[in-house]
Amino acid sequence: MIFNQPNFVNFLFSFEGFVIVSIFIFLIGLSIGSFLNVVIYRLPNNLSIVFPSSACPACGKKIKFYDNIPVLSYIILKGKCRNCKSKISVIYPAIEILTGLLLYALFLKFFYKSFFYYSINAYDVNYFKGYIGFILNRWVISAFFVFILIPIALIDLFNRIIPDSLNILLIISGFILNIVLLHTSFLFPLYGFLAGGLFFFFIAFFYEFIKKREGLGGGDIKLIAGIGAFLGLKGVIFTIFIGAVFALLGFLAAAIFLKFKNVGISNFKIPFGPFLSSASIFYIFYGNELFKMYMSLLSH
Repeated sequence: MIFNQPNFVNFLFSFEGFVIVSIFIFLIGLSIGSFLNVVIYRLPNNLSIVFPSSACPACGKKIKFYDNIPVLSYIILKGKCRNCKSKISVIYPAIEILTGLLLYALFLKFFYKSFFYYSINAYDVNYFKGYIGFILNRWVISAFFVFILIPIALIDLFNRIIPDSLNILLIISGFILNIVLLHTSFLFPLYGFLAGGLFFFFIAFFYEFIKKREGLGGGDIKLIAGIGAFLGLKGVIFTIFIGAVFALLGFLAAAIFLKFKNVGISNFKIPFGPFLSSASIFYIFYGNELFKMYMSLLSH
């Protein structure tokens, strides 16, 4: 057990250890972002995310491993394919950087106090073992949640669909990870799953009944149900409310932009998935604090 090695523990929770762990976490995030790029590109096209290996979309030439290093290869190749010189979208390194930053931000949220507030060392590390184990599990669950939401949000943004495979993964893993790692009651993910899914289902049903056209897609219903399975009842309520606010702001910004470009907005539609995903990630970082502020205001 690493906590039985005094020198390692003292180094790990030192400033130098924090810097090394920070770099490592960010690099891991970049690598995961590279894989998420494959998911985002292939799933909407009904392609395997495992085989074949990555290739240039323009010429079909397989990408060598040294040309597939996250962000660095893009910079070295100046955003072009080594073989055919076709431009590579800046979206690819942007997703890698976004994933790295989110993973690192989650690391700071859950572990910052362990490094700088509690000043853990080999002498008292046994006292903090339970705490460290708990926040490690919360970090793992939150990171996995974000890694599913990133492709969901971007596939919905680019293709106006949310693959069932990602939504099903979100729902199942929400139940399993909460119960197995956080030891929550089965009711915690169940209440969130039912509250989110049923609320959106009835909205979609009555909207279609009144307007005679689809308002919310089935993908959005399954998405909010999956978010509820991860975040529980309180989290899914927060996500629905803040997601609606984010969507309104996004629509207004897009409408202003299109009006500036003299483009009509009568048939303009924006997908809801990216806003729900953003709101649920926002909840992980600030949800509990905002709830406490809200309850404090109500009590006065």
